Amino acid sequence: MRILGRTMTVAVVAALTMAVAAPAFAQTGVRTGDPKTWLVIVGAIAAGLAAFLLIIILFGRAPGREAALRGRLATYGQSVDRSGFFGRFRVLRRAASTAEGVARERGVFQIIETALEQANLPLRPGEAIIGGIGLAFIFGLVVGALLQSLLFGIVAAVVVLVLAAMTINMVAARERKRFEAQLPATLNLIATSLRAGYSLLQAVEAVGAEAPEPTSREFGRAISEIRLGKSVSDALGDVAQRMESQDFEWAVLAINIQREVGGNLAEVLQTTAETMLQRNRLRREMKALTAEGRVSAFVLGALPFFLFAVIFIVNPTYIKPLISTTPGLAAIGAALVMIMIGIMWLQKIVNVEI
Repeated sequence: MRILGRTMTVAVVAALTMAVAAPAFAQTGVRTGDPKTWLVIVGAIAAGLAAFLLIIILFGRAPGREAALRGRLATYGQSVDRSGFFGRFRVLRRAASTAEGVARERGVFQIIETALEQANLPLRPGEAIIGGIGLAFIFGLVVGALLQSLLFGIVAAVVVLVLAAMTINMVAARERKRFEAQLPATLNLIATSLRAGYSLLQAVEAVGAEAPEPTSREFGRAISEIRLGKSVSDALGDVAQRMESQDFEWAVLAINIQREVGGNLAEVLQTTAETMLQRNRLRREMKALTAEGRVSAFVLGALPFFLFAVIFIVNPTYIKPLISTTPGLAAIGAALVMIMIGIMWLQKIVNVEI
């Protein structure tokens, strides 16, 4: 049965590749000496493989053992399924594992995993790496084929990788800000539950059930860890580390001190919540006061790229020496470095830490 399945897989790949490549061959006449013909062939093969992987991702079947294990773990609380689509296909699963090993050797595995957890993306670090590289390769191949330039293809691939990383970081930052904004209400809910006679664990469960996202998701994960044997303070400390919340770290520290020396924990948490509320109000005031500077920084940072795009569209022959000669490319590199320095400088000016 395995041999039959692999044979059918190879047949599907070949059929999809030929189906995609047939129109291209018909138009080009298949001249083996023409570089454009080889470029079309490579693009057709890549398109066929992409279509095949899309079918596998959409209609593949997850391994039975992993599904059973996830079902048993779900008994203890909210389980997060991070196996991803790549786990359904052996080749992609091995590629993702290899990518994770390389990331661990380079010391970036924990950074990528933390960003994915904060962004609430159901992907493992290896899957995110392979997916980003694959998307960048396909996009770079398409741009290089359309513009008939290897340099522009490489630049397009790098741009896609940078945009993918920036998108994940932006989503993660948005989730962190939402958690910080909900934190005073969360602490007030815990304090109210303690005054009503609940224990600390019951108060945490109330937050996981009643708080909005992403607070409910993070506290639900903490409850699952507590049910598996972790202490309440350690589970809450993990939430603070995952969300990179210094304010919540202070709240966890207050809980730990109260458990050692005693006292009214509800009053301590309410005082902490009021302090955080005042700090958030001060942050919003400072953000409003620095709005003009932040808009100016955005305009100054985007203006060179906007002017380059306008000149390239309106009069491409005027700007062609800049992108086709060695001095022009060197000037572009120096300009990009200076623009990055200027953007970081402007960010230092307009960002006020409280």
